[in-house]
Amino acid sequence: MTLSGLVRVGLMILCASVGTFGYSAAKTPDAAHLLEQMSQSFSQLDYDGVFIHSENTRMNSMRVQHQLRKGKEYESLVDLDGHKIQVIRIDDTVICVYPNESVADKQVMSSTPFKRFIGLDSEHLKLGYDLVVSKKTARIAGRQAYHLRLEPKDQYRYAHEVWLDKDNRFLLKHDMLNQNDVLLDRIQFTSVTFNPDLKAADFTPNKESYSKQLVEPKARRIKSLWKFDWLPEGFSLVWPEARALNHGTSMLLLSDGMATISVFVEPVMKAKATSYLLIGATVAGEKTLKVGKQLYLVTMVGEVPKVTIEKLMSVFMPKARL
Repeated sequence: MTLSGLVRVGLMILCASVGTFGYSAAKTPDAAHLLEQMSQSFSQLDYDGVFIHSENTRMNSMRVQHQLRKGKEYESLVDLDGHKIQVIRIDDTVICVYPNESVADKQVMSSTPFKRFIGLDSEHLKLGYDLVVSKKTARIAGRQAYHLRLEPKDQYRYAHEVWLDKDNRFLLKHDMLNQNDVLLDRIQFTSVTFNPDLKAADFTPNKESYSKQLVEPKARRIKSLWKFDWLPEGFSLVWPEARALNHGTSMLLLSDGMATISVFVEPVMKAKATSYLLIGATVAGEKTLKVGKQLYLVTMVGEVPKVTIEKLMSVFMPKARL
């Protein structure tokens, strides 16, 4: 599998929300509590909004609609720039909708950028970040918001700033910043409505469009033959075992509760020079390891500083002779 192909897989993994909760605004809750409520809001609220996702010089606007109806989650994500590609999710069923088949052959719609915030463990986050609530509130998309900062405790992760709706804890804005507080990635709602008048047609593909169901391949669990001699504080393996992908590639997954690093290992015939690729906040690196007579290409992809990937590459090794 090529480096660019593994970057796409890594980004997919880095990358999966009636009414308000009626919280009291008399006292600002602590950061951990706010983050837990934010995590719940994506699946408990009905909403219809437009947000901008900007990364370096690239910018994309999207419309997202979400409804919880009769115990099922309905979500629609529409690209407002370009060909108006739509992704419809009904619980675990995902349908990608294109204007025609020729567009489907050339473009792939990304999934919702909010997946990283679902199921957050605030206690786990505290191992790698200081969680701070600003004393000042802000106004985002016409709504009053709490401002939180996840300050990294070391050089191995980025800082994150989030703005949460004061009424229902919905995420209105998210910034990812490097060690110099330079903005790397931003998601920001420009408008959002809660209690929208959503109908079944909002989650039904148009008959004139080209639709296809997306089936995520289930990777086979295999025994992990690799280990890290060191990990940054707060990072740990998400899976106890590795996952088998195509062409003999195996995969491991690391996370600190916010940042995720995908690790791919595949046997190769020729050695490759160590290299790194930076795409906005995402860094990918690859190097060749020789174990006995066999060469292995190790690729790591994550939304972390380059120094993190470099360090992890240097401490990645086989558990025993392969």
